[in-house]
Amino acid sequence: MRILTRFILLRFLGNFFLLFSLLFVFAISIDVIIQWEQFASSAAQIAKANSGFDQGGSAFGIAKLILEFHGPRVFQFYQYMMPLVALGAMGFTASAMHRSRELVAILAVGLSMRRATFPIVIGMFILCALQVVNQELILPRLAARLLLEHGDMVRGAMPTWGIGLAADSQGRLVHATSFDPVRKQLKGLYAVERTADGAVARRIEAPLATWSAEQRAWILENGKVGNPTGPSTAPSGERQQVFSDQPIASFQTDLDPDTLSLRQHRLYAHMLSLAEISELSRNSAFDPTALRRFAVGRFAALLVGILVLLISIPFFALREPASLLRQAVLCAGISLPILLTAMIMITLPLPWMLPTVGVVLPVVALLPIAAWRFAAMKT
Repeated sequence: MRILTRFILLRFLGNFFLLFSLLFVFAISIDVIIQWEQFASSAAQIAKANSGFDQGGSAFGIAKLILEFHGPRVFQFYQYMMPLVALGAMGFTASAMHRSRELVAILAVGLSMRRATFPIVIGMFILCALQVVNQELILPRLAARLLLEHGDMVRGAMPTWGIGLAADSQGRLVHATSFDPVRKQLKGLYAVERTADGAVARRIEAPLATWSAEQRAWILENGKVGNPTGPSTAPSGERQQVFSDQPIASFQTDLDPDTLSLRQHRLYAHMLSLAEISELSRNSAFDPTALRRFAVGRFAALLVGILVLLISIPFFALREPASLLRQAVLCAGISLPILLTAMIMITLPLPWMLPTVGVVLPVVALLPIAAWRFAAMKT
């Protein structure tokens, strides 16, 4: 029985990675065709910057740039497509065993249909374990590169953006002309503390601020804090506020680099590990409810993938001759809407339902259906 389990398991995993590779190559091929001019011009700019001559982008340079841009995205593609590709791999594996009468031979030696298809379930658990490793160890390290756009290929780093009056938990307004999430630096930092009636209590300025994880604060370079000393009259006759500036070394706020990145890119949270999400949930500058949905939804998505696979296996695990095309259409017509609906419910918050309940609801609804489908297989 170990030989049988290993044979079916390796066939399922082989079909999965073959189908996954084909889909990934197909997806990046479409992107390369659409963005070919962007890849060619970026490769030419990189070649000119390295050699000093404008010789255009060579085929090797373009291929290298495509590999550097799309290579890390294979892990993001696995994160999103694993349940769907596993469903297709199951269909190919079980239909091939049905067409070659291998299922009949397995039943003839006294093994049940559930025993014959159980290696596919084991393979799904292996893929889910790889998904956990991917989400916890690989994606957090590649988050900056995965957020690159086609126009950022020349710089080769995550693009910077300005922070326009972001409020922290204490009501202070923070502005920066540029934020670099890779170096964790703010350029042109300007923060304003206000009184209850909205007047400026003090202001903090620094040309450069670098985040310190140990101090949980921005370390300021040539920073200064200004306290209002009273109004004065400008040469034009207008009344303006006068500040007395003093040096300041650091600025403590809960607007850390991860929070600023999350406010700019909503997909950034899907690339964080559970430890990073747990750390952010203690940050009052970000909604902890949304972070809790990300953490619980990560496990709910894995369970939904397993349950949809159990629901789909009986479409192909048949002991009598049947039209495989008809069974494939039935499987796609039932399993795909279930999978997509469950993933949408996990991803999008439902206003009339508690956040955690909305995430767990698809798992609770699919659990009895999957148990019934797998137990009711004819054997």
